[in-house]
Amino acid sequence: MADPRARLQELSPGQRAAFARLVAKRRAIPDPDAADVSGFVLDTAASPDHAEVKAGYRRFYNTVSAQLDRDLYGDFSFFLNYGFASDGSPELATVPLPEHYINRNSVKLVLELVGDCPIEGRRVLDVGCGRGGTAHVLKTFFKPAHVTGLDLSPNAVAFCRRAHGDANTEFIEGDAERLPFPDATFDVATNVESSHSYPNIHRFHGEIARVLRPGGHFLYTDALSLQQTQAAIGFLQHVGLDVERDRDITPNVLLSCDQIATVRVQAFDAGNDQDLVANFLATPGSQVYVDLQSGRWTYRMLKLRKRSGAPGA
Repeated sequence: MADPRARLQELSPGQRAAFARLVAKRRAIPDPDAADVSGFVLDTAASPDHAEVKAGYRRFYNTVSAQLDRDLYGDFSFFLNYGFASDGSPELATVPLPEHYINRNSVKLVLELVGDCPIEGRRVLDVGCGRGGTAHVLKTFFKPAHVTGLDLSPNAVAFCRRAHGDANTEFIEGDAERLPFPDATFDVATNVESSHSYPNIHRFHGEIARVLRPGGHFLYTDALSLQQTQAAIGFLQHVGLDVERDRDITPNVLLSCDQIATVRVQAFDAGNDQDLVANFLATPGSQVYVDLQSGRWTYRMLKLRKRSGAPGA
């Protein structure tokens, strides 16, 4: 499998320039002077259309998953999130973890996201499931009735089926902006550090509102620009999701990156573009890390609840 740099070369020069802004920093950050703030559509002539952006991300994450599969510990590489590290501030996780729990920071991020949200006996959808880390945490600690993971990358879905699939867990390849489920199917939806890559993030938010049952919860965490975060929260409320909790966990995420990001670089091929890998993992000193540290981006954790009468209710 070619490395990410070779994959980027498959795009046209104009597409590559736009896609590099998405992937090289692992975030879709519009130019404030040239952006449609209603979504992630870059208002520039060089921007590829949504299908091309998604195709680029599919290739990128297929490569990520293939490289992790070749690693000595690939069978246990469930997580791609930056993680959460304790810094003395209040925490909401109801499950304590031992000091040396495997993938502790990444597991902790999911536990903080769940908090006291009822999961046992409920149907859960994890959008952008990656290599199944969130599903693994939910199954290990919370006893959901059923978990459905959805991801754009067929390599990631194939890994999840091998590593996590069972009678109560399924993984499907699909588009977050066009969820292949009937209205009001799920009690809980989760999205962990994935929505930044969606070309039309508001279409995704509308789809979440549609597939949740009235009273259902959306547990949502990601790093976005301040402008994008404000627009996202406003649109989520518009489509019928009330904010029950909004936390800025940027300091906890940066501390986690300090602890684990540099080590995680070793899981990827040495021939990769090292700036690309550094930004993908938010290693200290990378542009992603600096943007979070400077406050240009914020890493937020939201708990939302679907009100009666919202779309799909």
